Amino acid sequence: MRRVGSFFLTIFVCFVIVACLIISLDLVGIVKLPENLSLKRYLPKSVGTVGAGEEIYYPDYNATGLSAENKVTQDTYVNETIEITQNTEQNTTDDDFYLPIDNSIYSPTITNNDVAPIDYNVTDNSFFYTQLDTYGKTFYSRLYSNLDNLKTGIYSVDFGTTFNELLHTSNGEKILTDAFQLSINALLLDHPEIFYLDVTKMYMFTESTTTFSGTTYRISIGPDSGNSYLLEGFSSAQDVYDAENNLDIELYRITSNLSGSTYDKILQVHNYLIDNIIYDSTNQDMAVSHTLYGALINKTAVCDGYSKAFKYILDKIGISCVEVCGVAQNSSGNTESHAWNDVLLDGKWYAVDVTWDDPIIVGGNGKLTNELRYSYFLKGSDTFFETHEQDGFIVENGEFKYPEISMVSYY
Repeated sequence: MRRVGSFFLTIFVCFVIVACLIISLDLVGIVKLPENLSLKRYLPKSVGTVGAGEEIYYPDYNATGLSAENKVTQDTYVNETIEITQNTEQNTTDDDFYLPIDNSIYSPTITNNDVAPIDYNVTDNSFFYTQLDTYGKTFYSRLYSNLDNLKTGIYSVDFGTTFNELLHTSNGEKILTDAFQLSINALLLDHPEIFYLDVTKMYMFTESTTTFSGTTYRISIGPDSGNSYLLEGFSSAQDVYDAENNLDIELYRITSNLSGSTYDKILQVHNYLIDNIIYDSTNQDMAVSHTLYGALINKTAVCDGYSKAFKYILDKIGISCVEVCGVAQNSSGNTESHAWNDVLLDGKWYAVDVTWDDPIIVGGNGKLTNELRYSYFLKGSDTFFETHEQDGFIVENGEFKYPEISMVSYY
C-alpha cells in the first residue's frame, strides 16, 4: 500500500511541477494556454486610446466664395458656410501589415516606410494612398477591404498586434496617430463613394496587456460604445445598399448621355452638376451635403459635395481627377477653407472649381452667364492661384502633394 501511495504521490508531484512549468511558460509568452486556463487574465490589463483627447483633423470647408457681378443683370452670388470637425480617437488589432487585396487597384507596393513617388496619371483611385507610409497603407487597405462590414456602422476592424513593435518605440504613439489620421483622409479623398461613414465617430482603441514578459499592444478601429459611425440619415447596412443602388442608377443616367472627346465629357459633367445641384446655404442636412450622395441624389451640396461628385463621375468614365483641399479668398478678402478638383486633360492637369462656377444668383433675371459659369473651369496656375491656395498639411509632419497644374488655362 505504501508503494502504491508513494507512486500516486510521485505522479501528483510531477503533475504539479509540469503544470507550474506550463503556467510559467504561458505567463512569459513561450506557450499559449486557453484563456479560461491562463493566469494572464488576472494580470494588469488596460484599454486606452492612442492620442487620447486629441482631435483627428479632417478638413472643414467654410468658403463663402467670391462675389461676382453679372454685367447685364447686376447679379451677385454667395457661396457656402460649412463646418466639419473631427474628434477621432482610437481602437485596433492584427499581426501583419496589409496591402490592398487587389494590387491591380493600388500601386506601387511599398515594403518600407518611404513614401512612393507620386503617379500623376492615376485613374485607379490610389493618388493619396501612394503617398502614405507603411503604417498608413495598413490602416487604409484594411479599412477598404472591410467596407461591407463597416456599412453596419458598428463593426470593429481588428489589427491585432500589427503595431506592437512600433508602439514600443519612444515616438511610436505619435507616428501611429499621424498614420491613422492621414489614412482616413486619404481613403475619403481617393474614394468619394464612401459617403456613408461619419469618421468623426470612428475611434482607434489601443488595448495593452502586461505580463511577466512585457506589454503587448493590440489595435482596433470601431465605434464608441453603443453608438454607430454611419452618417446621419443611415441607420443600417440596408440603408447604405439602397443609397448605393440609387447612386448607380443616377450614375448610369448621367454617363449614358455623355459623348464626344475627353474635353467634351469633362465639360458636360461640369455643366450637369451646375444645372442640377443647388448650393446648400440653409444649414440643413449639412453632413449629407458634404457627400456625393447629397450632390447627386438630394441635389444639394456644399463645396466638397460638388468636388466629390465631379471626381466620382470622372473616375467612372476613366478620366483622372483629384479632389483638392485648400483655402480660397472671397470678395471681402477673407481666406476660408474650400475644396475643388484637379483634372487631367491632354497630358496636363487643370483646376476646376465647380462650386464657384455655380453661384447663387440674387436679383436680376437670375440668368447665369457663360462668364460666370466657366470662371474656374480648366484653369492654370497663373490665374487660379490668384484666389485659391492648396493645402495638403493634415498633420504636423504629414503633407499630401497635389498634381502640378499647367501654368496656363486650357483655353
